[in-house]
Order: sequence, then C-alpha cells, then structure tokens
Amino acid sequence: MVLYMSHGIGVIKMKIYRYLSVFSILALASCSTVDKDATKVKFAANGYPSIFKPVRVDLAESKLGSAIGKNHRVGNIKQLRNLNSLESGRLLQLDDKFEDSINAYDSAIKTIPTSEKESIKQAKNILLDKNTYNYYDIKSAYNIPDFATTFLYTYQALNYLKTNDAKQALDTLNNIDNAKFWANKQDIIAEGMKHIGKKNLEHNDIKIDDLNLNDFKDLNEMLEFSGRIPNTYGNPLSSYLKAMLLSSVLKDYSDALTSLNVAQEYTVGNKYLEQTVAEFSAALRSGNSPYSMGMGRVVVFYEQGLVNIRQSATAKLDLGNIGDKKFDLPIYSTKYKFYEPKQVIISIGDKEIINTYTETLMDTTLFAMKSLIDDYPRMIVQNVVIEAYKYDYEQNFALGGVLGSHLKFNLSKTEPKRADLRSWLLLPSSVDLFEHKLDSGDYTIQINNIRQNIQIQQGKTTLLWIVDVGNFKKV
Repeated sequence: MVLYMSHGIGVIKMKIYRYLSVFSILALASCSTVDKDATKVKFAANGYPSIFKPVRVDLAESKLGSAIGKNHRVGNIKQLRNLNSLESGRLLQLDDKFEDSINAYDSAIKTIPTSEKESIKQAKNILLDKNTYNYYDIKSAYNIPDFATTFLYTYQALNYLKTNDAKQALDTLNNIDNAKFWANKQDIIAEGMKHIGKKNLEHNDIKIDDLNLNDFKDLNEMLEFSGRIPNTYGNPLSSYLKAMLLSSVLKDYSDALTSLNVAQEYTVGNKYLEQTVAEFSAALRSGNSPYSMGMGRVVVFYEQGLVNIRQSATAKLDLGNIGDKKFDLPIYSTKYKFYEPKQVIISIGDKEIINTYTETLMDTTLFAMKSLIDDYPRMIVQNVVIEAYKYDYEQNFALGGVLGSHLKFNLSKTEPKRADLRSWLLLPSSVDLFEHKLDSGDYTIQINNIRQNIQIQQGKTTLLWIVDVGNFKKV
C-alpha cells in the first residue's frame, strides 16, 4: 500500500467502585430454583485457537480465498460473531475489498462503548445475562478488549485511506480513546459480581483479595514481562499514523507532535520515531514545516507474522472453607521469538543511497498480554463467585437471585471452568517502522525481499504499509 500525504509549513489490585444503579437492578432479578441439567454446548471457548488455525495456515500459505471461506464458516458460531467481525474485516481488507471490510469493522465498532455511561450500561447487561453464569464453558459474546479496539480503529482508518478519504480516516483515529472504557466496564462487572455473591463469599469465608493468586507463576511472569508499557488503550502504530494525518490533512504540527509523543510512551525505544519527534519539535520551534525545501518523507509500516495465541494454565486458589480449587485461566507465554529487523535499501537507478534496517514499533503480543492481565480481576471474581454458588448448591443451601435463576450444574462434573482463549488472531506479531527524509524524485525501495518503486514529492509523505505473513506478502 502506497499513500501520499500532503504537508504545508507485580500485583493485581481489585478496584472498588460504587455503582448503586447496577446493584439496584440486580436486586430486582427474580428468584427461582437451579436447573440441575447441564446445558450441552457445541462450541468451547478454549478451542478457538484450534478452530481458527486453518484460517491462519491458509493465510500464511497465501491462500487468501480459502482463508476467507473457512473464516466465514467459523462466523456462524454464536459465541464468535463479534470476534468474527474483526477477523472478517481483516481478511477482506487484505483482499482489497475495502467497502466490505468497512462494513465488517463497523459492526464491531458498534459494540464499543463511547462513554462511561455506555460502559456502565453494557456492564449491567452482562451481569444480567444468563450466559455470563455458565459454569463449564463460555457461552457469552466476545467482549472486544482495549488493545484490540485500538487496532480496530487503526485498520478502519486504513480502509478509509485506501478509499481516498483521509478526513474520515483521521476522524476514525480520533475515536481510539474509546478503548479506555473497556477497563472501566470490566471493573464494574467485577464489583457487580462481588455484590451478587457477597452472601456466599462471606458464608464460605472467601476473601477475594487473598486467594493466593500471587503464587500463580504464569501470572507473575506476565506481570513482570508486560511492565514495560503503561497500559493497552494506547497504540504507537495508531498514534504515529494519526500524527501523519494531522500534519497532512489539518497542517496541525503541534497536535501531530503530541501524537508522536504519545507513541513514544508505548514504544521501547525506536530511533525512527525519535527522529520524527526531533524533526517536528525543531520545526515548531522555528515556525517552519517539518520538511526542508524540495524534500519529502518515506514512512514504512512493516507488519510481521501473526500474534501469539492464548494458552491455558491451571491456578490453585484458596477459597476459604471450600478449600483449594483449581481453575483453568488464559495466559500468554512470555517466552517467544521476536522477528528480526528487516533490511531497507533505497536506490536511484543503480546507485544505493540508503542501506539500513527497520526497528520494532510495537510487539502486539506484549499488548495482548497486558490487556489480559487487566481483565484478571473480573475473571477471577466471576469464577470464584460461581464456584461458591456451586459449592452451596452441593450442600443443599437455598439459592436465589440472579445466579439462582441462571446457574446450571451437573454435579458429576468436577473439572475446572475452561479458560477463554478467544482473541483476535489475525493481528500482526509485531509492527516495524522505518522513516527517512529524501529529496523529491523517483526511487526504488527494497524491504526484505519486497521491492517497490516510489515517488517522493515536495512536502509530502509516502506511506508504505506492508503485511508479511509466511508466503503472503502485500504492499
């Protein structure tokens, strides 16, 4: 993809929330007996990586049509419809069907809360949804996390750039702050669950803040590994692209520099980003354009591979009078290989003028991991509360309220609740960045084994967005 942009001058803490409106609605839920027949499900959320594996394999083998067909069949599963909008949007985008991709992404964007009020409303709906309380498997809809939301808006902006609507692309990127509401929603759900199960937790002497979760090795490793970024509702790829659009569409170099500074907060050192920040800072101080007369800029976003999948691990938690219980929880391994930088050669005719390498702008698995950690309070409280209800049910205690209406138990089953391994699996493993200012003219650029003829124009940015997944290459 080539675009031209014109320029002128250690420890999880459970947060406490007081949302009386949520709890008052919960109190109105009807009371009834528990259905002892376990509901049979055809889909297991812990099986999503294996269900989706054929799609990833086909893409890596450059069989895009086959990947789209297999993904379409996956989308018929109820628990995957929202997630499938993300996967479909990405595949259609890679197939140059940008209008169809826009529609797929729009269906996912409609589920993203755009205010605290909406996040509270969605949290209420989840708390009152009987699928939230299924004991043996995940029956609820996929809830798009913050880091995936930032990619959703970024890829939608890319669609608009491909359809020559830079203003709409910038408007889309301006909505990325909506990703912040996801964590708020998860905290509300966690606190709502504690309110629902308060009687059962106290009765069984279960202390939510003292479950021996600190002994869960996999979680500790993720906490230590992911500490290098502040949160996951920011995205350096999004911020860098937004800066380019702000400077080209609005000629707003001040806001562009602000966006570049935000990108730096989420990047563990990138000389090209630092170089761009320095150029824009100097331009603002001097009151000039970020470009010298007769020069333009080339920017390369290089997506490599596919994001790592979630795995499951067993944690043993202390549930007070109930004793130790094992839970299957989703994790990301902190031991994985990183892609090597890609060589960049720029030449005029037979003359080589630049020979260098890209640098990592973002490691997607790192962001996915930290986002998952932020969801652990909700996940742990939900599982523990349901386990407490199950125990009381086994002891023939009378149950009522929301969980008494919704829980379905088969007392012959003793395995832990399955880990939810659903995640957006067509995101890149990592994104590299290269940028350089060049004199106006025609050039040949080679990144790894991909060659492209480009034209650098005065005061403009030439953007190359490259996707490299196995045998599948796209510029």
